[in-house]
Amino acid sequence: MATDQQFEDFVTATHDLYAAMRRNRAQLARDAAGLSLSQLALLDAVATDGPLAVGEIATQAGVSGPNATRMLKQLEQSGVVTRTRSPQDERKVVVDLTPQGRALYTQNRNALRTSQQAHWSTLNPTQRTQFVKVLQQMAVMIPEWIPVPPVPKDRK
Repeated sequence: MATDQQFEDFVTATHDLYAAMRRNRAQLARDAAGLSLSQLALLDAVATDGPLAVGEIATQAGVSGPNATRMLKQLEQSGVVTRTRSPQDERKVVVDLTPQGRALYTQNRNALRTSQQAHWSTLNPTQRTQFVKVLQQMAVMIPEWIPVPPVPKDRK
């Protein structure tokens, strides 16, 4: 049975891991690509699943629609993405990476992978297996940590 101190250590380690990953990814985005962390999240969505509508990009990146629109306009002005009206629905704007945007995204991803590989190589095979299993468990658990608000009595 875990002690209160073990639980507190878990909470602290989880917070520290999340904060370190955000700081690292933000610094890498700035240094390798001149992007903000939010802009990189938008590019991640487009690079992985694009072309996509702005609303889909915003949802995947975890930003509001208006913020996504503003940042995507900036990225378009920088030549990183293209924004075009959907032929199926004129109300929607579809975003895709330009060749320059694809190169920028690939450069950022490769810089991250190089750093990850250097640290991965310091782990022995048993540590690697355990580390991957724990990270996979955390990836499943973390979304479940958000409490579901109770339904107000007048809506039941």
